[in-house]
Amino acid sequence: MSQIWSVFAHRTIRAAVLIAFVIFIIQISRADALIYYVAPSMDLWVKSLAVGMYVLAMHQLYLAVRDVMSKKKAEAFACTCSSHSHHHWKPGVMMMYGALIIPLILAFSFPNAVLGSQMAAKKGLNLTPSSILVNNVDAIQNQPPNDRIQLDTGQTFPFNAYTKPYAKQASAMFSQPLIMINDDFYIESLTSLDLYQDQFIGKKVQIAGYVYRLDTMNNNQFALGRFSMRCCVADSVPLAILVETDSPEQWKNDMYVVALGTIEKRKIDGKDVLTIVAKTIDTQKEPTSPYVYQNAYFGN
Repeated sequence: MSQIWSVFAHRTIRAAVLIAFVIFIIQISRADALIYYVAPSMDLWVKSLAVGMYVLAMHQLYLAVRDVMSKKKAEAFACTCSSHSHHHWKPGVMMMYGALIIPLILAFSFPNAVLGSQMAAKKGLNLTPSSILVNNVDAIQNQPPNDRIQLDTGQTFPFNAYTKPYAKQASAMFSQPLIMINDDFYIESLTSLDLYQDQFIGKKVQIAGYVYRLDTMNNNQFALGRFSMRCCVADSVPLAILVETDSPEQWKNDMYVVALGTIEKRKIDGKDVLTIVAKTIDTQKEPTSPYVYQNAYFGN
């Protein structure tokens, strides 16, 4: 009999954990906070997962009640536990439950929040976005530019098979009197600027983002950018551009501001990074989606 109740306890715990995950997903979905955890492209998958978890939870509860209420308790117990040994409260089983329950407690305990400057410092602020492109595609390092885009102004944007979309983006941006970095092509625009640094020196640019700082920056500098996300917060990367201003103390970490200025080049940690010498900086309302994502249509 004690073994039957042990099985009942195991199934009930698993059902409770599954239901807790379902409640958490529903809670953050109703609060429009799912974007703090996963990319919009993953919304449907996460909500479908919640439905699946609910079905599994109900099935666990059904089995738990069935095992207790069945007249053939011994047979039910032999069937459910002969291969899985659920009646044993082994350390491994307890650790498995803890690995699920502890994150749930933390998820319900802390408010939903945007990744900020502290996380940016821990993950490593990326002021050279094109380095991701180069490091991820080894062929770029071994394949020199074999073509170029030349504008009427004389500016050229050399490219190879891998960097061609960024050369097109860069040439389009260069043709604008004022380069506007918008959310739709935030990652691609910063990458294009960084990939063709010398061509953009002296150009005017406007960008909105969160204020970040590194210890290696000068007192008149801070970074302005956003976290880029591919699937979820675990793979997010803080992308930013350096900003120089005469009043840096006015702009605190994690403030959302828009900066307008001229592009110059500076060195941070021995690397050449583009810098906006700001003419104006203003606060701006935070966007509905705090993160930026790769544009699925870029390069098509």
